[in-house]
Amino acid sequence: MNGNGSEYLCLILLLLHQTSVSRPERFQVLGPADPVVAVAGEDVVLPCYLKPNISAEDLEVRWFREDFLVPVHLYVDRKNNFEKQSKPYTGRTALFKEELKTGNVSLKLLKVRGSDDGHYKCYVQMKDPQYDDDHSIQLSVEAVGTEPVISMEGYREGGIGLLCESKGWHPEPVTGSVIVQEGDTNRFTCRVQQQQLNQEKETEFHIPAEMFHRAHAWRVAFSVLLPLTALTLIGLAVLIHRQVKLLRKRGLLSQQLSDVSQQLDDVSAQKDLLSQEIHRASEEREETSAEMGKFELFV
Repeated sequence: MNGNGSEYLCLILLLLHQTSVSRPERFQVLGPADPVVAVAGEDVVLPCYLKPNISAEDLEVRWFREDFLVPVHLYVDRKNNFEKQSKPYTGRTALFKEELKTGNVSLKLLKVRGSDDGHYKCYVQMKDPQYDDDHSIQLSVEAVGTEPVISMEGYREGGIGLLCESKGWHPEPVTGSVIVQEGDTNRFTCRVQQQQLNQEKETEFHIPAEMFHRAHAWRVAFSVLLPLTALTLIGLAVLIHRQVKLLRKRGLLSQQLSDVSQQLDDVSAQKDLLSQEIHRASEEREETSAEMGKFELFV
């Protein structure tokens, strides 16, 4: 009995040990601290793994960016779930299925785009017992742009303005403007460098000497026209000022004439009233005289 009891006890301890190894209650989600650099158009792996390196086949693995509910990639119930996947990542993500059993939950992102640049979070959850952990990873997408294009912007400040443009670079497109003067060769170079990818592109541009001669002539003409323009503007300002004063004077004169006309109208009205009063008084006097005449005749 003692022997059998010892065997049972050893068997129970062994089972408990295997269970604790296969299903620990605590784990860590780890990954790189430095940003992961990728080239646009190529594939990239965002490393993430569990410590200790337990199997993740029965765990939930969720990769997401800003929104937890719209994952970049979701693995749950031992299979990939693409129904809730963010649309920009459709058909572009994968886990290393054969390596899930060793705790590798890294994400493979296909055909990287400039819009993929940013922070990602690797989230792993155990349901029984309930436990989870996560790790954030920065993805930096670099893209090589087009050959620089140089164009002339016209004559400026005694020189010629040149604009250099190169599109398609990530994180930002490149533009630059400069004013150049006549030199020995009149050849100018626009160079764009991407230090992280060790990429460089440049374009050479030649300006004929006649263009600089025109620029010189334009500068001389500008130096002559500028004072004339200033004098013309001053003359126009003086003329406008005088016209405004004249209009103001005419306005005042017109107002005075209007006032005099109104006064004449008032005098005329008063004259009419006075005439009416005189006429009425004359009529009353005639009537009085007639009545007095009648009275005298009666006597």
